[in-house]
Amino acid sequence: MINFLKLLLKHQVRSNPAKFDQNYQVKGMTMIELLVGTIIAFIVITPLMGMVIGLLNDDQRESAKANTEEEIQSALDYIGEDVSQALYIYVKQKPNPITTGAPIDEIQSLKDNGFLPNTGTPNNEIPVLVFWKRKIVENAVPVDPTKLPKDCTPTTCNDTYVLSLVSYQLLKDTNPIWCQPSGSTCPSRIVRYEISDGLKKSDGITYYTKAELGTNLESYGKESKDNIPYNSRFILSDPLKNVTDTIKINVTNPTTGEVTVTDTKKIADVTQPVLVNYIQDFKLDDSSTNDLAKLTIQGNALRRNDANANAVCTTNPNSPYCPKSSVQLRGLSGLGNQS
Repeated sequence: MINFLKLLLKHQVRSNPAKFDQNYQVKGMTMIELLVGTIIAFIVITPLMGMVIGLLNDDQRESAKANTEEEIQSALDYIGEDVSQALYIYVKQKPNPITTGAPIDEIQSLKDNGFLPNTGTPNNEIPVLVFWKRKIVENAVPVDPTKLPKDCTPTTCNDTYVLSLVSYQLLKDTNPIWCQPSGSTCPSRIVRYEISDGLKKSDGITYYTKAELGTNLESYGKESKDNIPYNSRFILSDPLKNVTDTIKINVTNPTTGEVTVTDTKKIADVTQPVLVNYIQDFKLDDSSTNDLAKLTIQGNALRRNDANANAVCTTNPNSPYCPKSSVQLRGLSGLGNQS
């Protein structure tokens, strides 16, 4: 048995001459073989990588397109609900026998003493849809005249309404929050302003104070940040005058952008929620009347991922990545048409 093991070990040593033969050379791949293998791998892998990258880019674009379409539809639904309460819609054209609306150009903020907010870079915020609405305020009028709104409960107070000016505007600026990915040209977004009247007492003239309104209703005080520029002299029968308080709403010079008033309560404090970003176009149709708004919103899905994609929808407006949606919205059947 021992002899057999010695024989086996001796055979194993002889079968591995590389450890004992200095002239033994281990054979491998030649340079030509390596080069040919590399070329074949490159030919096979390159188109595969291109296909994978293309699929990833397509998926990213389609995702951006779907998000843009969804946001546009949500924005139109929101605006539709808002306009359904409209008493008077400002239109683009001059009054004529067919359309009795008033032109937005007469009240926009881009002119001196304009009535509308302009918080962006001077001369770049465009008012598109502007209207007066009746805003419901729940549980605000005490049934008992000796009580105050702050004491209101659902069983002791009635609902009322206040008059509100709503303005949807197209705004573009270089604010890094809204300019992502950052680039030389930022996307446009739709912002909404609402300036409301305060809650008046039974005499129809005197306003309740913040203390009298209480926490739940304090936003309807005359000095609330959303009501500061409201002009109590406005009447629907003369919609081009006294639209807002021009002293408190015009805080910047439309040319230089410098503050022109010292009032600490100004339009910069007015609530300015952003409705939707990455908008290519937002317009009111010329055929709109003061109780019927025809709106179109067009998005730019590619701008979500490419800082240089702003011009894509200008040169190719029919691109599937520039989704567009239009809607016709009716207010309260022309209740604001007063002569």
